[in-house]
Amino acid sequence: MKKTILAIAALAFMAWGCSSNDDDQPNPPSLEIQKGEEARPDWAVPNFDLYEQVMSVDIYLQDTLQSYVSDADLVCAKIDDEVRGVAQPKQVDGKWMFPLTIAADTSGESITLYYYCDQLHRIFTTYWTRFDASLSPTGTSDLYTPVFLK
Repeated sequence: MKKTILAIAALAFMAWGCSSNDDDQPNPPSLEIQKGEEARPDWAVPNFDLYEQVMSVDIYLQDTLQSYVSDADLVCAKIDDEVRGVAQPKQVDGKWMFPLTIAADTSGESITLYYYCDQLHRIFTTYWTRFDASLSPTGTSDLYTPVFLK
C-alpha cells in the first residue's frame, strides 16, 4: 500500500512538473523598427589639435540594431551639441563596431551619442557617459554597447 501511494505521489509530481510547456508562455513582442525620412547627416570629424584630450572607444551597436547596419552608417559623439567625434562602421568577428575617437578640453563633460542608420533613414540618440581620457578603448560593459532602443 505504501509503495502504491509513493508511486502515485511520484507520478503526480512528475505530471505537475511537466504540465507546462513553452507554448503556454507568451512570446515577447518582436521589436519592429520604423523607417524614417532623415537624410544622412554631414557630421565632420573635428580637428583634434584644437582640444587638450582625446579618448578612443570601440562602440558596438546593440543586437536589435546589428542587422540594420551598413557601410553608410555613422556614429557621432557630441558635447554641448558640438561634434567631438565621428566614426564609420567596420565588421569585427561578425559584428559591426564603430572605432570612435572623442575630443574634449576637460574630463567629466557629458557625451551624447547619435547613430545614423542609412537603411532605416533614422538618427537614434542616447545620453552615453562623461568624457574620461583614461577609459579603456575596449571592454564588455554596457558602456561599449550603448542602448539606443529601449
